[in-house]
Formats: sequence, C-alpha cells, structure tokens
Amino acid sequence: MGYKEILILHYFNNVKASYSYDEILKIFGLQTEQLDNILSNLLKDGLIELENYFKLTKIGVQILKELNLYRKEYDDVGEENLFVNEPLRFDEIYIPKRFDKKFKEDII
Repeated sequence: MGYKEILILHYFNNVKASYSYDEILKIFGLQTEQLDNILSNLLKDGLIELENYFKLTKIGVQILKELNLYRKEYDDVGEENLFVNEPLRFDEIYIPKRFDKKFKEDII
C-alpha cells in the first residue's frame, strides 16, 4: 500500500460521510480513473467498505492506528513559518544561495 492509499484512508476516517469525490481528486492530484483504481483496491483489500458511503473497516482503522494517524485530524495543520526570511517584494530579484559560486566553479 502506497502513501496515497494511506492518505485516502486517513481522509475517509476524518470526513466520514461528508467526503466529496471531487475534493479527493483535487487534494491528491488524481485523475478519475486513478481514484477509481485506488478505491477498488482498497475495497478488494478490505480496508474500506461501501454502505451508502465509503467508510473504513476494522482493518483500515487498525492500519491508521499502527501509523499513529487514527486520532490525527485531517486538516489539523499548525501555523508554520514557511519562509526563512521575509518574502521578497515583487520588484526584487531572487538570487538563489550560492548562485555566484556555481559560475565561479565553471570559470575556473
């Protein structure tokens, strides 16, 4: 089982019956056929079941518990400082670190 399958299990565990097929496609960057294949495999492996909506089986829940993802909220994202420095203004030029070193090495 790959990480996308695990994340989809985690998604179903958190949103329960209020999931959206389109949302799953967008969040995971999947094509419709890819998602259909993943859901088919999860059903075949007994990790999810379809009873009016997709939900986890006991096996699916156990996998999430083993991975410490069962009680973790899907959208529980803390505030993180994603930028090391202040963001550049639009009129500033971005120069990657060690940009000039690369050219110096090529010249020498």
